[in-house]
Amino acid sequence: MMKMLRQNLILKCLCLLLALGLWLYVMNEQNPSITNTVTVSLSVINAPDGYQIHHDEDTVKLKVKAPRTLFASIDNSDFKAYVDLKNVEEGTQTLPVHIQMPSGFELLSTTPEKINFTIDKIIQKQIPVDLLLSGKPADDMVVSNVKQSADTIVVRGPRSQVDTVRRAVGYIGLDGNKEDFTVIVPLRAVNDNNKEVADVTLLSPTVNANIALARGLTKKVVSIKPITDSELPADYVLDSVKTTPDKIMITGDPQVISTVNFLDTEKIALAKMTSSGQKTVKLVIPDGITVSKDTVDVNITVSAKKLDKN
Repeated sequence: MMKMLRQNLILKCLCLLLALGLWLYVMNEQNPSITNTVTVSLSVINAPDGYQIHHDEDTVKLKVKAPRTLFASIDNSDFKAYVDLKNVEEGTQTLPVHIQMPSGFELLSTTPEKINFTIDKIIQKQIPVDLLLSGKPADDMVVSNVKQSADTIVVRGPRSQVDTVRRAVGYIGLDGNKEDFTVIVPLRAVNDNNKEVADVTLLSPTVNANIALARGLTKKVVSIKPITDSELPADYVLDSVKTTPDKIMITGDPQVISTVNFLDTEKIALAKMTSSGQKTVKLVIPDGITVSKDTVDVNITVSAKKLDKN
């Protein structure tokens, strides 16, 4: 047997090499390696609870290479693209895209290789509720009192949005009313510019309001006087304190109205202010006086004391 195997050994080896080369040639010609682009949906893993996750891209393009027959046996769902959010911190950051592919495929490129993510913690805070009157009641009638079921409300959402919310506003239309009435007022969260803030939720989206009307009351426009409490921190000076609006219309009994020339704000604490800012404060409203809005925005401007060069 061994003798037969050793006969023409060189020729047999040449035949084997020739057969192997022929097989490789045929396979290369009949099943060549080709490149293709695959679009894959981006997945996010290990996303932390209690956060809003936002990212720029929803898909990733993969340039891959493999024998032609392998492409016929797979589809795009066999390729995986994901970003791992384990141990990420709040804020905006750029994270790498990880790829998983079927056996036999070579990854040539990933587009994009990294993706911007914004990680926003979900928080909530209390904000004041302001009800604004629009329109006019019937002739000779004025609003004598407005009572609302809640003075504050809780807003919830991503921190970057909730931090911009200053108050919840609702509008009450008078529409020629002659008698007292009760209404459910829808609310919306607004920022310093009274623009609605997106992506936040008011946990109680409405308040109840009781509007009392009366005859024979007097209207008068008076100034608003901001009242500050305590001093600024050392090395800071108070440049200005202004309210928006700086005047307001009051309604009430003529005898009471005649004694009121301005309304004070509640005291505004300055002890911790080291930069200019805005605060929403309530008005101090005397008995027998009614206003359409009981809060104002107070703009406070402060600056550092100038050092004496002498």
